[in-house]
Amino acid sequence: MRGVEPISRILKGVIEDLGVAGRLAEQRAVVEWPEIVGPKVAEHSRALRIERGRLVVEVPSAVWAQELSLMRRTIQQKINRRLGSRTVETLQFVVGGKGSHDPSDSDGRED
Repeated sequence: MRGVEPISRILKGVIEDLGVAGRLAEQRAVVEWPEIVGPKVAEHSRALRIERGRLVVEVPSAVWAQELSLMRRTIQQKINRRLGSRTVETLQFVVGGKGSHDPSDSDGRED
């Protein structure tokens, strides 16, 4: 009788067999953005999506886009180190959109 195999090893094998490991890593970059960049940066930014290695991040202003652009290399390294692969090749910062306002300016209504 074969020994019991840990579920994590079984899932890893299934994910590899399905060929979705890369997409899962990409989604982790989006979902784990707040943990990766920390609370101060996460308060003023939101990872939206990843397209062919480019992580698109929404920011509330051009000032924040510039600030994060200066941190681009460090952020990219932190993401890829956390994911264990070169999933994110570049970061793109976009200004505006829903959720890019300062929460302290909110009147409590959803857009």
